[in-house]
Amino acid sequence: MKAWRIGAWIGITVMLMGASSAATWWVTASPSRAADARVPGGMLTSPQFKRFVSTYELIRSKSIWPTTANRLLLGATNGMVATLHDHFTDYLSRGQTESLKSQLDPSYVGVGIEVTLTRPPIIESVFLGSPAQKAGLRSGDVILAVDGHRTQSMSAAAALKMIRGPSGSPVRLRVTAGAGAGQRQVTLARRTIALPTVSSRMFPGHIAYLNIEEFGQETGAQSTAQFHQLMAQHPRGLVLDLRDNPGGEVSQALKVANLIVPKGPVVTLKYKNSRGDVTYDSTGPGTKLPIVVLVNHHTASAAEILAAAIQERQGGRLVGTRTYGKGIVQEVISLSGGASLKLTVARYYTPDGSYIEHVGLKPNLTVVEPVNIQPSDNPAQDPQLRAAMKMLDIMLRRRGRKS
Repeated sequence: MKAWRIGAWIGITVMLMGASSAATWWVTASPSRAADARVPGGMLTSPQFKRFVSTYELIRSKSIWPTTANRLLLGATNGMVATLHDHFTDYLSRGQTESLKSQLDPSYVGVGIEVTLTRPPIIESVFLGSPAQKAGLRSGDVILAVDGHRTQSMSAAAALKMIRGPSGSPVRLRVTAGAGAGQRQVTLARRTIALPTVSSRMFPGHIAYLNIEEFGQETGAQSTAQFHQLMAQHPRGLVLDLRDNPGGEVSQALKVANLIVPKGPVVTLKYKNSRGDVTYDSTGPGTKLPIVVLVNHHTASAAEILAAAIQERQGGRLVGTRTYGKGIVQEVISLSGGASLKLTVARYYTPDGSYIEHVGLKPNLTVVEPVNIQPSDNPAQDPQLRAAMKMLDIMLRRRGRKS
């Protein structure tokens, strides 16, 4: 949501957002849910199946074009998927399945810092709980050398490459707090770092701002930590920025809902067999703070679930443009040989019973994004954020009159 940063996770975030659950927010690939390979007896004797076998045999015996049995069967599998006319349903090969898994697990091996593109690189931020934080590195520290190699003579990308390495291996950084400050050397043990998907700040007037870019595997924990940090500063209201959030893991969205939405329903899933229908609740306690949620057309899936629950059950207001409108659920089901089927298996409904597929959520206040202006955390540069702040101010004044 902020201007694109090149830090410890350069390039990986692009992969994450591209593979995020704008297409899939429920991933279940355990063997216990693997597809049953049995074929119904009636299908084997049906005219349609006999025609399929005859077509297969004729192509194999008479076609002048080269092909293989595996290629023909793969084509038949993709043909079955195509009959659903659902661009969220896909057959995934073993390689595609592994790629999806890795992209939904956004992490890298390093020390947990973001840096500038300057020579020498300067630390922009330090991830919570990372080796860098535990070693006392701070935003603004200048990295003078990596393993004895001066960074002044190399690009920032080259310096980052040297900082990364095998998990558990050491890396030596020589740093300084700035001009005139002393230098020190720290030795850090590289480890797997979960990429940050949450950022926050406190605006003047004690207005908290929480930005969630994606519901990844660590988003719930990251949101909880930053939410409590904001609450410790006693904010009067909260702006939750979900613009350009394509969704992700619904379990992580539910963890955020626990912080904000009162105890009770957040989303209901309805399956082909109604006996599988389930309602997921917020465990609470939620918050009584006035909340404005920023949304746009790229707010989708799990982000829409959270936004709808806040609007319908917490009393929050939505500001921005109508959301994407993804009201269906995909499940990734294991197949033999490491392949999988990403299949739409359920519809989801908001707490008020709305089904938003191809409809989306309507903002309480529509504010169109100006051309060539990116969503940001700077009200001076972001008309939608300014509108959200004004909406929150109105809510606070109304609350003050009632108290």
